[in-house]
Amino acid sequence: MLQLERQKDLMRLLQANKSMTVKELCAALFASPATVRRDLEALEQAGLLTRSFGGAVLNETFPDQQPFAVRSGEHTAQKKKAAAKAAAFIHPGDTVFLDASSTTYHLVPYLRDIPDLTVMTNGPRTCLALAECGVRSFCTGGEMLEGSLALVGSDAEHFVRGVRAHVCLFSARGVCNGELTDSSKGERDIKIAMIGQSARSVFLCDASKEGKSYPYVITSLDRVDETIIE
Repeated sequence: MLQLERQKDLMRLLQANKSMTVKELCAALFASPATVRRDLEALEQAGLLTRSFGGAVLNETFPDQQPFAVRSGEHTAQKKKAAAKAAAFIHPGDTVFLDASSTTYHLVPYLRDIPDLTVMTNGPRTCLALAECGVRSFCTGGEMLEGSLALVGSDAEHFVRGVRAHVCLFSARGVCNGELTDSSKGERDIKIAMIGQSARSVFLCDASKEGKSYPYVITSLDRVDETIIE
């Protein structure tokens, strides 16, 4: 089983049982204790669970946080609709920032036929998909968050602050009371840097994010140039 698929199954088990031992997870996933412990460590770093003696407990503070592999398969139709609309704000010759969200990942197919684009992203999966579509792209570098597959930290922010972009397209974990928020400080910081280095900003998300609030504020809706919620 691939690592991301196994972590997705692990999270589903914890969501159903709230807490499980390493022995129980090994039996359910047909994986070794060393493999399960590595997965638990990665998911704990992403803020999704807390390891306990001999097992793990699901974090209830942000119960809808999930690895990229899980999020990319949720609300897909709405994300594709939002991405299709957002693509209208990208023009030939633009330099574009895309964050590492699963929502902006769905923009990639719409960029294939826009000539002379340069896309900067902190999402390795997004960068790979862009390359497969023949779109010129750069990945920021930085520290990898294993759960969200986002590159963050001072190296990533330094890269972003050395670029002037025409437009930044980004998403968020929550939209509530006019604020866009995230559960990861590192991802929040890189999004703020991208917005600050762009002439225009476009926020896009699916409607499941509405009414949800997380501790790290990215910006307010009234400071975003375009908003697309499907």
